[in-house]
Amino acid sequence: KPFFIKGTVFSPVKIGESPAESTMQDWMSYDDDKNGLNDIAFETWLDKNKNNKKDSDEKPEGDFSLLKKMGANTIRLYHVPSDNPLLGDIYRHNAGIQKQFDHAPNKELLRKLHKDYGIRVLMGNFLGSWTIGSGATWEEGTDYTNPVHRENIKKSVQAMVLDNKDEPYVLMWVLGNENNIAIWSKSNANREPEAYATLVGEIVDMVHQLDPEHPVAVCDGDGAGLLNSVKNYAVHAPEVDVLAFNSYRGKFGFNPLWKSIKNTLDRPIFITEWGIFAYQTAKGEDQEMQLEYIKGSWKNIAVNSADYYGSGEKSVGNSIGGTVFDWVDRWYMDGTPSEHNPGTKPWDSPDRLDHEEWFGQLSMGDGSDTLMRQRRKSYDYFADVWNRNKLSF
Repeated sequence: KPFFIKGTVFSPVKIGESPAESTMQDWMSYDDDKNGLNDIAFETWLDKNKNNKKDSDEKPEGDFSLLKKMGANTIRLYHVPSDNPLLGDIYRHNAGIQKQFDHAPNKELLRKLHKDYGIRVLMGNFLGSWTIGSGATWEEGTDYTNPVHRENIKKSVQAMVLDNKDEPYVLMWVLGNENNIAIWSKSNANREPEAYATLVGEIVDMVHQLDPEHPVAVCDGDGAGLLNSVKNYAVHAPEVDVLAFNSYRGKFGFNPLWKSIKNTLDRPIFITEWGIFAYQTAKGEDQEMQLEYIKGSWKNIAVNSADYYGSGEKSVGNSIGGTVFDWVDRWYMDGTPSEHNPGTKPWDSPDRLDHEEWFGQLSMGDGSDTLMRQRRKSYDYFADVWNRNKLSF
């Protein structure tokens, strides 16, 4: 059946937790009150009047319900945990990595996400980014010319596929996360592009043998040298089914990405990260700026789909959707994880800063309850267009 990805990156974190401090948990393991219900999936609550208080009519609802109301049909997981014995100790060399990924995936929770809420999962693997899955130390970083690192990464993907391939929630496998440009994530894919591309090709072939039922995508970052990266896949990973990109080109979308990629390696495309934060230095929270950006980007994603190909719209026809960044604000991204900080790093934005802690379609209000959710205008926009029968913008 036709499936157009209407989804979000899904990595909710409780206030005060941070991967840098090895305190961040896998959201699928949260049950702080020990009542048998996952806190994120079923116990977050919507602050309807945004008074930062849990009023009598604001009962626990859960992020799964809020996702469904937004019209989402997909979530993206960056890296799926596993305790498969074939992994050995590759998730145990770092305390933070072990806490997040060295355990079995919560299949029961993901089955419920699909069965009761109609949402599928993009199953991700970092391919050694942040040294996750490669077994490399943080000091050495992942080296795609190192046969030990390559073999560990293959085992990491193999475990993910073997653990989950027969589950109904799987939409596709997504390899990497902008490894081609992310020099900050302790891998050398940008310096060893052919070595990285050959690894991707080997893994794509392996996954197809393990699981012929689900497509395999590779996720690159949109930036300098992108076409060269895709050309390397055309040579070294020609069996890849889907190309995916983290892309932040502005409020008018992603042109000419659709056409240039099609002319380089003709595969379906979806946007694995896109969006903007709801904050400006001079104004504080700025939902209107975020909404304008979201509207323009989603229109460009929808218009370039098969649904609009050949219509009056200028459509390349190779878009299969996107997962917006982010579902809910993450307070650890730039500063003290117990505070909702403005950005300090440079970025191409109206005030020239990257306000990383404000990308959510939902906020956590003043932080007085880490399970509190407040809708932003972008959430309401999605709840409108994603719940229509026709692909709309």
